[in-house]
This record gives sequence, C-alpha cells and structure tokens, in this order.
Amino acid sequence: MTHRRAWPAGPAGLAAAIACAAIACGHDISPLAGDQAGDEPNPPDEILFQDGLAHYAQMEWAAAIARFDELLAAHPRSRRHDNAGYLTGKARYELADLAGAVAAFTAMLEAHPTSSLADNALYFRARARFKQAAFAAALADFDAVVAGDPAGSYADNAAYYAGRSRYELGELTAARDALASFEATYPTSTYLDNARYYLGRASFDDGRFAEALAPFARVLDAAGSPFADNAQYYIGRCHYALGRLDEAAADFEALARDHTGSQYVDNALYYQARIHVDRQDCSAADRSVEQLEAEYPSSPEIARANAYLSQHGC
Repeated sequence: MTHRRAWPAGPAGLAAAIACAAIACGHDISPLAGDQAGDEPNPPDEILFQDGLAHYAQMEWAAAIARFDELLAAHPRSRRHDNAGYLTGKARYELADLAGAVAAFTAMLEAHPTSSLADNALYFRARARFKQAAFAAALADFDAVVAGDPAGSYADNAAYYAGRSRYELGELTAARDALASFEATYPTSTYLDNARYYLGRASFDDGRFAEALAPFARVLDAAGSPFADNAQYYIGRCHYALGRLDEAAADFEALARDHTGSQYVDNALYYQARIHVDRQDCSAADRSVEQLEAEYPSSPEIARANAYLSQHGC
C-alpha cells in the first residue's frame, strides 16, 4: 500500500514536499519505537525534521544541518533518525565538507544498517571519499553499492566510479575490465561517455593505443559530452604513438578548430610541431612553435617543443 504524506500548509510545507519528492523521502521512513510511537500531533522531532527539510529544499545547507543535528542528538529513537542522519551527511557533502559528510554517513550506517536509505548513504560516502582521493576506501563502498542492489538508483553511478577508482589507483587491467562491461550492463546510463573516456584512458596509459581508439571515438558519438575535447586529443595521441602521422595531424587540427577553449589545445600545438619535425619539415615546425608562443605564452609545452626541435636538428 502506498501512503501519502500530509505536509504542513504554506511555503514551508511546499518546500518540504518538493525536497521529499527530490529524495524520495516518502519511501524512506522506517518507523521506530520511541518519540513518535504516541499520538502527539506535532512531536518535537517531527517539527525539527520538517524545518530541516524545508531548509534543505531551499539549499540552505547550514540551517538544515543545524536542525537535523539537533534531531539526531535529542531524539535518538525518532522514526526520522535515519532520514536526518542521511540528509545531514548529504548537506555536508553539498557544502564540500567531505570529512564531515563521511563521518555523518558512517554514523547513519552504523545506527541504521537496514534503513532504506543505507545504499544512498553508502554511495555518497563513497563519493565524498573519492573527492578526498581516498580511492581504496571509495572503491570498497562503490563495490558494496553495486553488490547490494545491481538495479538500484545509484548502481550505474557506483559501477562507473568503481571502475574510475581502479583507474585512479593505477589498477589499469581491473579498470579496463570494469569499464568495458559498463556499457553492456547500463546501456542507458548518463555515465556512458564518462565510462568510455576512462576505458580509453586506461588502455592508453597501459600502452594499448590501438585498443584505446574505439572507446575514445565512442565518446565523440555522445552529443555534448564534456569529454569530447579530451577524447579528440587522446585519439591524436594514439595515432601519433602508432606512427600514423597524417591521422594524428588531422586529429590535433580538429581539436584546435572545434574545441578552441580546451585545456589541450597547447598540447595539440606541441604535437603538431613534433609531427612537422618527424616529417623533417623544420619551417613548419617553427611556425607551430611560434603559434604556440603567441597563443599560450605561459604554456610549459613551449619548452618541450623547443627541446624537441633542438634534439632533432631543427
């Protein structure tokens, strides 16, 4: 049976309802014995929770944390205790208080291991750990999220970040295995282009340049992917490493033409200079370096380009 919640009237009630819909809190209440076992119409823990939820809906994270923390401390038997524990962790996560978020999610999971919010808390604890570069701890949490419910709302996110964590840990074979299976397992995930890109990077970093080309190319198939310029650059790097200079030159030219704001344009100009040197066209190489110096005067690629030209007689 589905139970509908009667929210308080007015703006606060509307905000609470919006927040509840956004986090599916109507399905996340685990009744516990204690504060709310009686018939009191507006028990103090419920007032604190609704107030905190209204602040949360308005992205007033500090105010929400204050209300949820008060509930957690004063009402340990509240049926809202797991919800408040999760939301105080999430609010800290939104404030980039990563250590505080990890502590809050850990406390919630220890107090309520069977809560319907446990998977959510585990996932966001993992994300906080990932942002702290605590990749091994994050990986354990991400794997646990996927194992706990492979069809859960955060399963695809967690599967991607599990592969990504392995990449960041330098476990390139394991990262490739995880990310190669991602597309088949989660074909509609919004993380497809992310997974494709890091599959390509794992192969590239492992010296498997021909193998890296396909996933990078599939990144370009995803319209509007934020990884498009990165993928275009690494396609050029792959072709260069494979000795396919004409293809590499076209790739780097496409990057400079189609992704003018990319962080990789100066790198691309450096490789264009290298290609000219490799073709023994010193005049063209000089022009590429001059363009690099003019457009990116502080780029470290200038010194690298000049060194490469000097080392190869240009």
